[in-house]
Amino acid sequence: MKQQLNRIIFFFLSGMCLLVSSNNVLGMDAVEQLRSTTHVVNDPSTLTQIRVTWQIPNGYTQVNGYYYSFDNNQTHTFTELNTNGVSFGNYYDAVSPDYSSVDDTAYYFHIAAEDISENIGPTSTIGPFRIDTVAPKNALVSAPSVIYNDAVTLTLGATGAIDMYVSNIAYGTAGTWESYNTNRQWIVTPGKGIKTIYVQFRDDAGNIAKISTTTRVAYQQIPLHVGWNLISYATNRCFYVGAKPTIEGIDSLVYEQITSIGKALETISDTYSIVHGFDTQPRTYNPLNPIASNMTYLAPGYGYWIKIKETASFDTNGYIYLDIGGEPLDPGHYIPLNPGWNLVGYTGETVRYTGTVPDILFSDDPEMTSVTNLLADAFCSISDTLLIVQGFDTEPRSINPENAIASNMKYVGPGFGYWIKIEDGSQNVRLYWNDRYAKD
Repeated sequence: MKQQLNRIIFFFLSGMCLLVSSNNVLGMDAVEQLRSTTHVVNDPSTLTQIRVTWQIPNGYTQVNGYYYSFDNNQTHTFTELNTNGVSFGNYYDAVSPDYSSVDDTAYYFHIAAEDISENIGPTSTIGPFRIDTVAPKNALVSAPSVIYNDAVTLTLGATGAIDMYVSNIAYGTAGTWESYNTNRQWIVTPGKGIKTIYVQFRDDAGNIAKISTTTRVAYQQIPLHVGWNLISYATNRCFYVGAKPTIEGIDSLVYEQITSIGKALETISDTYSIVHGFDTQPRTYNPLNPIASNMTYLAPGYGYWIKIKETASFDTNGYIYLDIGGEPLDPGHYIPLNPGWNLVGYTGETVRYTGTVPDILFSDDPEMTSVTNLLADAFCSISDTLLIVQGFDTEPRSINPENAIASNMKYVGPGFGYWIKIEDGSQNVRLYWNDRYAKD
């Protein structure tokens, strides 16, 4: 094809000169019905090739062919000076090059018809056609390394994402797509231990990036029945209202200030009527009158009486469950005891029992250890100063060193609390529930 130079025909009318192009006097029209059969204008797509079709310009029965191109320019005009090397054909569709591995890039299609006299008509442009084959970048999800219940705050991010999908099971399983956000409150699967959280990020072309994270759920679950329960917990958190207490004997304790003792008991909210404790004097928390209550902290190493209402939603075994978040205590800790009565918590690692395995639900399904004598095993660190031990499961239990036959306490274990009476005048009495740390 040659470069077309307009041939000028001189018409002399009334002594004047008029210059007219050899094109149709009315001018070449643009192509008709220009459209894409593969892409929607300005909608991202993962299809890597664009196909467009068109029809002959209005009023023409023949054209020599069509100049066309795909590029990233929003505007373009074909002229007789810029068509060398440009695609040219006499068909009615065109397919772009394969635009693979592009990240939301806009392409335009330009076309102009040439008539049989090699005159170029107006250029028509359609686009942008956005092609995106790259998943959202910089995907991230993070969670605290340890959480104390099943709720976790996720920090998320992905460049170019508009949606996200979070799951506890697998990528794209048992969840729903939701709008992208950089923070998400999430509930992990029930139970303690390592939890994996799977996250997908999706851009508006449908490309998906995947990433996961893990967190560990750490808490102690204490079963409670209707009526009075004498309980304790053995995680490394102390909850307090007002002034921070000092808890002797337990290193690396995490102190958490709360607005009310009820905050630490949220998993049994509205199911208990009263809580009693004892340090150097009786302490009480009444959920109906927290201002008048004098209990200002809950801590491991102490025992607590909790009364559960008959209206609580018990499971089929007749229990509700108090969850106290935290890590297990260092086994080398001790509980200081004063002369007289002490209300202490069990912080040992196993259930110790005499006789048959106790048919009772303990906190967190601990290991069972058979012993010959509870007094000599569980209480060996205070045997010289111990006067009596009292406990309670469904009925009162006791150990009396002076009357072993009358003693009916057959086990001690996690989740229970105990009254322990120490001889008057005793000093530096330390209870080590884990007997291998007992001091002489």
